[in-house]
Amino acid sequence: MAEVERQDKLSDGKARFMNNRPVLRRLLIACLVLAFLICIFYIGLLAYNNVPFASNATFAKRIDAGIELAENWIEEHRMDILERKNAALLAMLRECNKLKANPVLRGVVKSYLSQSSLHDRGACWIPLVDPNWPVNQQELNRMIGKEAIDYKWILYALAPDKAKVTPEELQLFDPERWQHRKLTHQLYALTLLRETRGADEELNKLIEHICERLTSELVFDVSVVDIYIQKVAFVLRAGLPQKIRRRWVERIIANQLPDGGWNDRWFCFTSSRKPKFGLSTSPSDQHATVQALTALYLVRYRYPEHFGLKQDFAVSESTY
Repeated sequence: MAEVERQDKLSDGKARFMNNRPVLRRLLIACLVLAFLICIFYIGLLAYNNVPFASNATFAKRIDAGIELAENWIEEHRMDILERKNAALLAMLRECNKLKANPVLRGVVKSYLSQSSLHDRGACWIPLVDPNWPVNQQELNRMIGKEAIDYKWILYALAPDKAKVTPEELQLFDPERWQHRKLTHQLYALTLLRETRGADEELNKLIEHICERLTSELVFDVSVVDIYIQKVAFVLRAGLPQKIRRRWVERIIANQLPDGGWNDRWFCFTSSRKPKFGLSTSPSDQHATVQALTALYLVRYRYPEHFGLKQDFAVSESTY
């Protein structure tokens, strides 16, 4: 009797399994289709972020139009830029003016340097904008002591011979430790150090390694936010245009706002990695805009041949 019951249970279990087979098969097929669609979508995103779409002629028109709009934005917001006194941004405007003379950019920089308040506070940041400005050793080390680590790097790089701290203590030369914005700031400080201290093989290799890390991230970065723009601009500033794909520049131009500026938002994504929801568009800000303008100037006026552009201009000899 027990054997008969056991056989009956086996038969019932087999029957249920056979009845469920079509459901399991459909579920498996649905999972495979979903996985395939996700792969296709991901590959499409990678292609969208990395494969250039525009012809050389179209790209040239877009970058020239983007530069003109951004220059107009700088002119309109010059007082905001001067009020904030971000020396790194002012230094980028100075670099842009050296690449191609522009009275607006030159005027903003000269106005910044003429402000009397700079002599009272934050004077050790002035050499970032004017390399001929003397560095006060006491003020420099006081500022190094109070600033965050990535700003300590920049201050050290401004006058390494006057700093009472070593790059090893600051972990400035660590090739793998730093991430996200600290990594881009590390690159900025290293390129500045190369200018103030002089280049050597070890420093050049470290700069190239940091650039390689940043561009490897850019391959998979989809959201064109402030940090995306910063990576492109800083690698170009480091003198390695071969590591920057033209599509990344195309995407920066495509994300320019109608007023000529850029912001730190792409759909709901921001540089802070915290999603920001809402239908309203965040206003342009000077940090993203000046960095984007710097990237476009470097592409158009320092490395045109690398990006399929004609060099039909002369490099400016202007200091400011």
